[in-house]
Amino acid sequence: MDIYHSTFTQYIDLMQQLKGDVEELVNMSFDERQKKEGVTAIMEQIDNTIDTASRETFLPTNELLGITKELLNIKNRMGSKTPAAQAILKQCFRTLNMAAVSLKQITEDCALMEANELSEQEI
Repeated sequence: MDIYHSTFTQYIDLMQQLKGDVEELVNMSFDERQKKEGVTAIMEQIDNTIDTASRETFLPTNELLGITKELLNIKNRMGSKTPAAQAILKQCFRTLNMAAVSLKQITEDCALMEANELSEQEI
């Protein structure tokens, strides 16, 4: 049971880090309208996955996949990116990949494998 608790704790820490990185990216790269339209969804997804992991009842693999896909959408909407924005994007995908690797300690379902592959492609 200890492996589950430590994995969930590590996952929560990584999602908190991701939330901060996404906020920084958004503040750097989007105007107010764009922030409201596209960023609310990923922030809610991150909060939801933190709640799921905090309960330690269900694995948040589908949520991780959703967050990964939403970050890809944000990346595609950004258009041209400054070097600083590119660096933060890489860090976000690196964090998502670390979260996937962490969850692999306790599962290897399809959603987790897809999230892992997508995040690895963007690092």
